[in-house]
Amino acid sequence: MKSIIGKIRRPQSHFKLGELDDIGGCRLIVKTNDDVSRAAEYLQSTLSLKNHGQAQKDYISSPARSGYRSRHLLTNIPTDYGNYHVEIQIRTKLQHYWATAIEATDEIYGTNYKSGGADTHLSAVDNDRIRFFTTVSSLFALEERSPQIPGFTGDRDSLIGQLNELDCASQLLKDLRATTDSVFEIHTKLTECPELFLLKFSRANQYLDIDSFQQDHLKDALIQYDKLESEIQSGSSQQILSSTDADTSYDNVVLVYAQNPKQLDIAYPNYSANVNQFVEIVSHYLD
Repeated sequence: MKSIIGKIRRPQSHFKLGELDDIGGCRLIVKTNDDVSRAAEYLQSTLSLKNHGQAQKDYISSPARSGYRSRHLLTNIPTDYGNYHVEIQIRTKLQHYWATAIEATDEIYGTNYKSGGADTHLSAVDNDRIRFFTTVSSLFALEERSPQIPGFTGDRDSLIGQLNELDCASQLLKDLRATTDSVFEIHTKLTECPELFLLKFSRANQYLDIDSFQQDHLKDALIQYDKLESEIQSGSSQQILSSTDADTSYDNVVLVYAQNPKQLDIAYPNYSANVNQFVEIVSHYLD
């Protein structure tokens, strides 16, 4: 909800709610950029895209200045309430590791690095962390033989040299590793054959609750999701009991679809092993 409201309030956006390109979203993770192209071509031929089939954003051929790389198809989905837009993200594993790690970093430090420095009130260390992620993204682009990030071009050795010059690099990797290693799943309630998962996260205590629902119980899941979002917005999110007997509360909640709990780790990896994959790759660069 916070993200949606933020997009509507962007200067000169003039968005209506139904016009947001990513009010709904799907993600497809593949091995190579060639696979990205093949998947995009297939989906374009089978789905209705905005702007007479031309609506897409290719952040692989033209990476965002933040370092974000992915290919987006912006679809038009008819419903009983009119047409809505659903964004389909197609990306490689390396691109996914990067996007996952920067989102996890936002959670750790309570900021928004994935906007690429759009916030003018960032500190010097915040700007160094942004440089860290843009440099890593350029290294990943080199590995995939695709265009690098504007302002962060160069060969492998020079980019690794720039990484090593950043005072924040080792601590950031340490914080990422510590965070993913210390997330505890508590009160997990799994129904039989679940496909909808309500993830409830407490940043303060690194606790993750997971409730699950069968797909035909979507309405129940949405009611619970809306209740939690409203509580977070009002600052009265429900209390959970930590291992130290101190009360804490949720500050992030997301409702996702996955075919099974194992796939959930792949689809929404901010609190799972995919962040550690990023840490291992970047640690190898620094070594």
